[in-house]
Amino acid sequence: MSWIYVEREQFVRMCEKLCISVTVREAIKSWAPTVSRFELSRQKLVYRSPKNRYEAWAAGIPNPDSNKGKSGGYRVIYFLDIKECTINLDFIEDRKELGFKGEGQRKKGKYQNYVDELKEYLKKLDA
Repeated sequence: MSWIYVEREQFVRMCEKLCISVTVREAIKSWAPTVSRFELSRQKLVYRSPKNRYEAWAAGIPNPDSNKGKSGGYRVIYFLDIKECTINLDFIEDRKELGFKGEGQRKKGKYQNYVDELKEYLKKLDA
């Protein structure tokens, strides 16, 4: 299945804030329509709406500008609208800024708050 690619306003702002290069943006744009609905090593389901119309996913993507692979890349959060066949990119952040493995509770909390807000948003859309 090929998804219709949508960059949400927050995603665009975050790309500008992080100075995401054109190379990375183009790589994301070519990768996004090809995503599957199956969990993979770098792609995890974080939410499925009650009526199964929306799914939110977190994916690790490499940063070709840093040559560090996916662990030195970005975390992207997107949601799929199953009915409209759209992939909506909503969040991007440097992987190192997310506070994983016991580092930075404030950073972890900020990321988890974002995920919780996205879940509530999708739950309202699905009502």
